[in-house]
Amino acid sequence: MRRTLVPALAVALLPFTAVSPAHAGVSTPAVITPGKTATLTFTLPEALPSAVVEIRPAGRSEVVSSRPLADLPAGDTSTTWDGRTTGGTAVADGAYTASIRPAIDGSTPLDYATVRTNVTPPRAGVAPSVSAGAVFPWTDGYGDAITLTGPAATSEITATSSLQVLNSAGTVVWSSAARSARWTGRSSAGAILPKGTYRVRSRFLDTDGLTGHSPTRNVTVSAARLVTRKVVEKVEPRRYATGTYTGKCGKVFRPARKGRTWRKSVGLASRHKCGGGKYDGAVEVTFGAWWPTLHDVSSLRLEVVGGGHTRAKRNVAVGYSVKKNRELGKVRRLPARYGTRTMLAATGARARSYVNDRGEFYWGVIAYEGSRYDVKSFRITLTIRQLVDPNARVAGAAGGVQPLG
Repeated sequence: MRRTLVPALAVALLPFTAVSPAHAGVSTPAVITPGKTATLTFTLPEALPSAVVEIRPAGRSEVVSSRPLADLPAGDTSTTWDGRTTGGTAVADGAYTASIRPAIDGSTPLDYATVRTNVTPPRAGVAPSVSAGAVFPWTDGYGDAITLTGPAATSEITATSSLQVLNSAGTVVWSSAARSARWTGRSSAGAILPKGTYRVRSRFLDTDGLTGHSPTRNVTVSAARLVTRKVVEKVEPRRYATGTYTGKCGKVFRPARKGRTWRKSVGLASRHKCGGGKYDGAVEVTFGAWWPTLHDVSSLRLEVVGGGHTRAKRNVAVGYSVKKNRELGKVRRLPARYGTRTMLAATGARARSYVNDRGEFYWGVIAYEGSRYDVKSFRITLTIRQLVDPNARVAGAAGGVQPLG
């Protein structure tokens, strides 16, 4: 290639335009990534005692980096560039044109080389989304898996995306090549992970091999699982009472009788002769209990321990249960004689119709038309599935009955 001499003044008046040259030198590698330096190769028609290498963004005139060279022979020569400006800061990702020219103001470039920089890993501004904050990896039908959905990379649309789960030490314990996947709280090898807090993130890989990550989101692997149990709960009337109704001639006693064995009881007294309406002497006490960790119930039995007035001509007291849709369920007459009476016995779907989704169960006792009934205690027997941690110290007592009053 032969150099054409152009007057310096005329060249100085011409703007620089990065066009595709007839000959473009080689850069190795063709892209500068973090920690790598490109070798730019040029072909010179003649030896130069001094020259300047200038690097510009492709299609633009401003010089971002320049450096002097000396004693260059004719033919192939090379220099390096680390993707930084003359001041030492990293340039923006993109294509760049390097030109070499004699170190004379306004002289024409002799040869060109092109190179691309990619020093910014792909990234996203948000963490992956999760369908639930905790996963229960026991294959028992309760929270066995959650869905993780990663964001798209916002810096490079050509980057591929995958998902990773990290433990507290920062080690990747599970990964998926998909952008969205279901995670069962297990490792990539299928082992159940220890309970604790884990972090979910997206991993991005661009075409030049750069990796980047999204922010992380915490998820919990729980040791709790569904366990089937038969539980018998003794319920104290005073503690579990949720409300009362008394007509103008009715009265509620707490406790129902004197003595230590009855101190947690509730008594209902109705007067037979009461001036007013039919229900002015009626007395009602409602009760409620709940099981915080109850998932579902397969059998339910409610019994009352108490008695009425055996000297009365008739004792009109009833016990009732309330369905979860607030409808009145089973109603049972409570005899005056002291003893244990069954107020409700149900299994399957009928049992589940009395316990709502929050694990709550309501019932009540009514006395009217001059009757009296003293409630010493209730006994509730259930077959349930509870969400408990079998390894907890108090696993046997976890999730016991609680009052709603």
